[in-house]
Amino acid sequence: MLIPAAEYPIWPEFWLQIATPLMFVPGSVYQLSGANGSGKSSFLSQLLLPRLRADKGLYCLYFEQQMRYQLQSVKAYASLFAPRRLLHAEPEVVNWLLEDLQRACQKEPRPIILLVDESLYLAEILDFSQSRFPDCCLIFSSHSPAPVPAQVISFQPQTAQRSRVDAVHI
Repeated sequence: MLIPAAEYPIWPEFWLQIATPLMFVPGSVYQLSGANGSGKSSFLSQLLLPRLRADKGLYCLYFEQQMRYQLQSVKAYASLFAPRRLLHAEPEVVNWLLEDLQRACQKEPRPIILLVDESLYLAEILDFSQSRFPDCCLIFSSHSPAPVPAQVISFQPQTAQRSRVDAVHI
């Protein structure tokens, strides 16, 4: 997946300036790094996710920053397909989503991209994906150091209305 260098309107009055093209490669891990309000979550939900959803040739799983709405939706969905398995809390929902992705991949293999927005369960998601989906592309935002080597994409506020996005080459 390629995001060309350009200025992207994200919200009314907020833009992301992608300084150089961003290429997301299977089997790689990417960390979105930057201050609160610099556009990391907006990049995932407003720029990257719509492009991924439009690509029917891959699986995309998105773990929202605050999972309370996702939690209710997944619990309802899971009750239709696994009525005896009750999901009560976020860790159970995370596991169910990953297991459901694994079932889908067993039926119809496709490339996988996981988007993880400041999740408390990043380590579990990472462990699961690396053990079961070695060619998966994982893109996560976090204020903490990456639990594994990751290519860093930096979000730097330029003004209240604009942030600059750069791939950091290590």
